[in-house]
Amino acid sequence: MKKLLSLLSLLPVLTFAQQSISLDGQWQFWLPVKTPKTTVTVPHTYNVMSGLEDYAGEAWYSRILPLTPNMKGRQLRLHFNGVYHDATIFVNGKQVGQHLNAGYTPFSMDITPYVSFDRENVLEVMCDNSYTDENLPWRRKFDWSNDGGIYRSVSLHTSGRYSLRYVHITPDINLADSTALARIDIRLFEQNVKRAIIALRIFENASGRLVYEGQHTLRPNNEGIFSCNVDCGKVKLWHFDDPNLYTYEARIYDGRTLSDLKRECFGFRTFGIEGNHFVLNGEAVRLPGIEDMAGSNPDFGMAESKEYMAKSISMMKELNCTISRFHWAQDDYRLHLMDSLGMLTQEEISWWQGPNGKLTPSLQETARRQLTELIEAHYNHPCIFAWGMSNEVSGNQKDLLMMAEHARQLDSTRIIDAVCNHLWRELADDPSLCLDLPTWNEYIGTWHAKHRDQTAGFFDQVEPVLNGRPLLITEHGLCEPVFSGGDARRVDEMIFHISEWRSHPYVTGYIYFCLQDYRTQMGEEGYGRDRIRRHGVCDKRLQPKASFDILRQIMSPVEVTKVKPAGQAENKGTLANLYDIDTNNHDAEITIQVKNDIPTYILRGYSIAYTDDKGDFNTIALPELKPSDSHTFILKNANPGFNFDIVRRDGSSVLTY
Repeated sequence: MKKLLSLLSLLPVLTFAQQSISLDGQWQFWLPVKTPKTTVTVPHTYNVMSGLEDYAGEAWYSRILPLTPNMKGRQLRLHFNGVYHDATIFVNGKQVGQHLNAGYTPFSMDITPYVSFDRENVLEVMCDNSYTDENLPWRRKFDWSNDGGIYRSVSLHTSGRYSLRYVHITPDINLADSTALARIDIRLFEQNVKRAIIALRIFENASGRLVYEGQHTLRPNNEGIFSCNVDCGKVKLWHFDDPNLYTYEARIYDGRTLSDLKRECFGFRTFGIEGNHFVLNGEAVRLPGIEDMAGSNPDFGMAESKEYMAKSISMMKELNCTISRFHWAQDDYRLHLMDSLGMLTQEEISWWQGPNGKLTPSLQETARRQLTELIEAHYNHPCIFAWGMSNEVSGNQKDLLMMAEHARQLDSTRIIDAVCNHLWRELADDPSLCLDLPTWNEYIGTWHAKHRDQTAGFFDQVEPVLNGRPLLITEHGLCEPVFSGGDARRVDEMIFHISEWRSHPYVTGYIYFCLQDYRTQMGEEGYGRDRIRRHGVCDKRLQPKASFDILRQIMSPVEVTKVKPAGQAENKGTLANLYDIDTNNHDAEITIQVKNDIPTYILRGYSIAYTDDKGDFNTIALPELKPSDSHTFILKNANPGFNFDIVRRDGSSVLTY
């Protein structure tokens, strides 16, 4: 180790003051027609601006680049986290490049040849959210908002001669002793680099412990990727109840000069399919969850702040969400929140309901490029368990197989699937069956079939075509105003359908749709930026409805089965006096039971939190509890209402009594 440290000490520390500069903030905005320029704050979408709510077309943004003298001689690269859906970039009036038909995936552009250090440098971005045959989502076949603009963060990155495009971490975990190796795959923006000097460090986030430190001289493979394997020793596994995270730091050198630096979080976990179950870190699980429809608040649309993203993900956690999905690629920060709070999710490219059948050659290329950009950008997030190829598209098996092969070349560790809504009708011909995980957007009794009482019969028909594989329910919910009944019917339908799913052991989980009433260009209710579908357990500004609390109870992994005064005998004489009461004894005896349908998972590190009759806060550690286990505990000096919370290791509540 002393020799290793002495080698590393030969390399200098960071030698430039600022590596990445945020370009968020004030930009000039205008339309190509004769409209005055106005100042807006990026991230920004013009589809929440008065008079532009339904605008679909070109729009322009501009600002001065904040260049400083110490950037001269360095590479300068713009990084956009999302511009919907076409972006053309200009610096000082010259076109730098285009990013077309991929409005949800991040991209970078080298602007070094276009800047001058002798004058102000003007950055302009022309974006276009026109409905088109060349984009995915296609035409108007998508059920969310068409928000155009620079709606995610922008930054200016500076580097030396060599710059890091990505660093991918692929753990190889020995579950028997929780030791892990990690394969590190590195790609540079520069082509034809024959040798790279890389210094790597890996830290455990919670403790700051240095897990690995080393320097590597690497040569690329035929695809231009520099790879090495490192031994991380004993690690803490990522789990939705215990989301342990690590951070890598990769530095690339040009001789002895630091050229570029990249840091990112990742986690150690295994997730896959065994028989008809999901398996997380070797444990068979059945998981409940909900989908968050980003961009639903009409105050800012798709240009959500970090604080608002945190609010929505925190509310999902409050609902006991363990699994989710997204209809389109998400902001990296939203995924970081899911990494940190512990939620598995599926990210999908935005091929939704159309075109059915075979894609045109240009749309095939669009799909492959979106997949490449999506997987490259979000590979390291432990929350991502699957990549989705399409949603509610029929007859597209040939393209799905092509896309899945492409996705597996980019990431061989995750599930590849397609979300389908006609499994009940297409059975063995359903497109989802040609990939890793059968899926079903199950809307029997509303969008599909005549009555919900047909649901059980359809499950009987579906089971044989699964051939022993699991089934993930990828959507269900009540869409108002298409279907009447309000939140009372939402609760009734929720209980009916979830009860059906829980009764079939091969249903490995469900993703309820959805968290909030959502903005959509297909909405039947409202107009302008308030055009929505009333589909949520919260309203469009995340105010909970009654159904929120019901779903929280349903998705809780544990339930309270008995509450009684501690040490008191039953009095069967009258209903009102079920127990004899000792007014001097304020202890309460509580019995809980871990669920064993959906959800099904082991409870580790849970505890009871309560305030006693003197106002003091108390906790009671619970033992490890397996599905179906019961456990009885005593609340000493309980408060008059016997109120308590069952909480996870991080202190968040799964159940309030």
